[in-house]
Amino acid sequence: MLCFNILTLTTLILAPVFAFATDVTRPDIVEPPAFRADRVSVSYETAAFFDVGNKNNYFILPQIATVGWQLDEVGNSGWFRGNTEFLFSAFFHPVLNGPENRFVGAAFGPRYNFVQLGSRWIPYIESRVGFCFTDSGTVAGAQGQDFCFTFLVGTGVRYLINDHWQISAGALYQHTSNAGLSEPARENNGLDAIGPKLGVHYAF
Repeated sequence: MLCFNILTLTTLILAPVFAFATDVTRPDIVEPPAFRADRVSVSYETAAFFDVGNKNNYFILPQIATVGWQLDEVGNSGWFRGNTEFLFSAFFHPVLNGPENRFVGAAFGPRYNFVQLGSRWIPYIESRVGFCFTDSGTVAGAQGQDFCFTFLVGTGVRYLINDHWQISAGALYQHTSNAGLSEPARENNGLDAIGPKLGVHYAF
């Protein structure tokens, strides 16, 4: 049910973006240089996470630094016109409300950029898997141990300021748990969190 809700949210966000993505007043823009094969970019994103159903009422402020590598040239047509980017991310999540104080880790995975002809607006969907460390403690509802696994799923849109600089806005979902490794000695409580994010990106 949670995955279905995320897919629905993704569709609702992307549909109006695609509807207005193509800027026919800029025929000079053919392919954004930042999305050509082998281009590398760096990004910094900040978010606000609220937990989904956890009894500790988490509130988290994720800080994410990412290196992106464009794997291929823009291809396909219509809505699916775009390319694939691979992400390597490091993150630090201060916990403002919840039993832990922080989550620190790394994650990697693909992002698909919907590069519409002649548009500065680039919608995307992304996913990453990785690991993190926290200070779980002994509070009920925490992660059970300090080492955890994580995966992230997100969607949003980037705006191309010029050939190098971009800004972005979107939504991100993250699941964190220890995959039952703390059981049976300690309770295993996964964390599902979702929220908005903003970012700035620079393409070399």
